[in-house]
Amino acid sequence: MMSSITCLVLLSIAAYSKAGCPDNGMSEEARQKFLELHNSLRSSVALGQAKDGAGGNAPKAAKMKTMAYDCEVEKTAMNNAKQCVFKHSQPNQRKGLGENIFMSSDSGMDKAKAAEQASKAWFGELAEKGVGQNLKLTGGLFSRGVGHYTQMVWQETVKLGCYVEACSNMCYVVCQYGPAGNMMGKDIYEKGEPCSKCENCDKEKGLCSA
Repeated sequence: MMSSITCLVLLSIAAYSKAGCPDNGMSEEARQKFLELHNSLRSSVALGQAKDGAGGNAPKAAKMKTMAYDCEVEKTAMNNAKQCVFKHSQPNQRKGLGENIFMSSDSGMDKAKAAEQASKAWFGELAEKGVGQNLKLTGGLFSRGVGHYTQMVWQETVKLGCYVEACSNMCYVVCQYGPAGNMMGKDIYEKGEPCSKCENCDKEKGLCSA
């Protein structure tokens, strides 16, 4: 009897990743890659180290928050990725969440590699298209094609969940974010010396505790 109970407990533990997410086809390595890259890239902005295509570097951030991986957010990202149609989900399908999407023609791409390619492509909009020193999100700025970048570094976004699906014709990556960023008329983040507007902060990374 005891061995049966032990077996059930072990099976239950094995069905969940280190992040606590169900075993749904998403690799733990990819989850960690997404989270590490999002936070390291947010850190590069916070510390004033990110090159801006509009000139110089992106302004330092006074209150850039650390992201955490969220399994419920991953679940809604998976719902879109499983459709294998390269388009954003409807807002009512991801209430309160933002979304970034990416695809590669290499349908068999390793999930962690896909996480790296997608994250770097989204963040690359800063260097390629530029944002500038005015951090208020306007229609004009958004129309440059920097929306994936601005969602990645949106100060108030603290939850991240992603899914990588091997479709027949592409590797499809969907990340969703909570609370959603890209709110028109709002600042992408607050400018200032890193950690200057939060009590608990990793000064080496310039990231505040969420």
